[in-house]
Amino acid sequence: MLKIDLHGYTYSKVKDALPDWLISNYNDGINDFEIITGNSEEMKKNVREICLKNGFRAEENWNGNSGSLLVSIDRI
Repeated sequence: MLKIDLHGYTYSKVKDALPDWLISNYNDGINDFEIITGNSEEMKKNVREICLKNGFRAEENWNGNSGSLLVSIDRI
């Protein structure tokens, strides 16, 4: 699972950079990601919206880390 830590990123930078990062890594064969957001609900909301718009699913991290989201391709 590939990880990215968004600590220190502005909302604007995340909106600009995250879609390309997800798609580029997916095209390289990576299907699962952990996006470290910190505890900002606004950052989590932004990441979820970006994922949804680009065909990915973002879910709360099941291992108890409330500061990250698990992301995978949204297959039908």
